[in-house]
Amino acid sequence: MAETKNVLQPQNWIKDFGDDLFAYAMRKTSNTQLAEDWVQETFLAGLKSQNNFKGDSTEKTWLLAILKFKIADYYRKSSTKYELRSLQFNGVENSTNHFADDGDWKQESQPKDWGIDYSKAVENKELAHALNQCIDKLQENQKQLILLKLVEEQETEIVCKELNITATNYWVIIHRAKLQLRACLEKNWINT
Repeated sequence: MAETKNVLQPQNWIKDFGDDLFAYAMRKTSNTQLAEDWVQETFLAGLKSQNNFKGDSTEKTWLLAILKFKIADYYRKSSTKYELRSLQFNGVENSTNHFADDGDWKQESQPKDWGIDYSKAVENKELAHALNQCIDKLQENQKQLILLKLVEEQETEIVCKELNITATNYWVIIHRAKLQLRACLEKNWINT
């Protein structure tokens, strides 16, 4: 008995897969317009490359693969545009290495004790809200890296592969993102 191959039905893509693709894209950015653009680009790329669909996977799987490529391509291009510039956070130059090789804070650079009882649910909600606001202020490539590594707890190799960046670029981006998050939390949550 011959195995049936899946067939593309582009006329149904928006209705059948639009919401799922958009939800996936929104997990990769908090920018609604960007997520919508990625989904539109995915549908357009799918239409242009219909002849490449072999029918071995479902339409949804095929479209999701295209979307993942679009997202990775976006962040790859963003990371190559990322300029190394000297920023200051709480008067400390970011060129100072505050992190050990494993990504943890060095003893002398650890954030000061904020004097917070983390067992209190109210403070945890306030912290989560403040942290989300600070993450939203990061550059897109920093935000994506932080979400993948620290929120979704992905392995470094997987993060580098998904964002199409080198390990060196990963450490530079996460270093700067951590410094910005630290400064933002100290300014907008601790000192309020």
